[in-house]
Amino acid sequence: MSKPVVVVPGLVRKDALAYLGEHVTIKQWTEKTKMPREILKEWLKEADALWSINNVTVDADLIADAPNLKVIAQASVGYDNVVIDDLTARQIPYGNTPDVLTESVAELAFTLVAAASRRVMENADFVKSGQWEQRPSNIKGKDLSRCTLGIIGLGNIGVSISRRARAFGMTVIYNNRKPRPDDKLYMVEYRDRDALYAESDVVLVVTPLTPETYHMIDKEAFKKMKKDALFVNVGRGKIVDTEALVWALNEGEIDYAALDVTDPEPLPADHPLLKTGKALVVPHIASFTDRTRRDMAMLTADNIILGVQGKPLKTCVNKEVNYKED
Repeated sequence: MSKPVVVVPGLVRKDALAYLGEHVTIKQWTEKTKMPREILKEWLKEADALWSINNVTVDADLIADAPNLKVIAQASVGYDNVVIDDLTARQIPYGNTPDVLTESVAELAFTLVAAASRRVMENADFVKSGQWEQRPSNIKGKDLSRCTLGIIGLGNIGVSISRRARAFGMTVIYNNRKPRPDDKLYMVEYRDRDALYAESDVVLVVTPLTPETYHMIDKEAFKKMKKDALFVNVGRGKIVDTEALVWALNEGEIDYAALDVTDPEPLPADHPLLKTGKALVVPHIASFTDRTRRDMAMLTADNIILGVQGKPLKTCVNKEVNYKED
């Protein structure tokens, strides 16, 4: 009996592929260029599963001629490249990788908060350029103790960030669609969004990208923040209107920004945001540690193996079509 066929439209971890290959036949696009969509659609005609990657738009069009698809999975928490309703309509479960990257993202988020507040990168550059004693007096750090961190999106990652912030002596407030019933347990207080902007010394975004959060942080939002506020985004780049952020930095509406995600992504070296001199930008590395990336890849492999066997995925977004236990 032949093994199920899994299409992998790009480069993923070799150890996870080796594990997956013990159970299925893998058909992988190994070119460094993006896999052409028409070729992917052709491959999917005979596929039992798809290991999706974030540069692939997964929708009804992609899977229209893939009658054997039993599962689609991706090594990420967010799935803004996936139209879940289209998969649900086809009774195809979709697996993502929540929880395994919670601590890694929280670590990077608070690293950005601390590094940007103390202007670590600028001051390190003065040393490398031989300007230790000539560094400008206006490049001073800011204390985090006795300051307020406002978290937009208090899920598991937000809670983990809040623990780190409180260890630094910060007060933590948050905004969700509605208050969490357990927020007192985490020693955080709910605010509506406008109040959060007004009170926060650091505004940190960790909410997922949805139609409701697209460009949620716009000019009006920046106008409501403190003039000396630090803005941090580890959610998704499109949550922020980048033109509005450039404007806010250039006009002094906020003091500084630290970003793990941008729009566009990757960010061109000549982008106006970088020319402000008021932004610390890293290339989407929140989960980029060996342990976390391995855990994400292995969970994706497990979801695919279970899906082609008609068994419940370990982590399924559209739970209503997840397979049931025998």
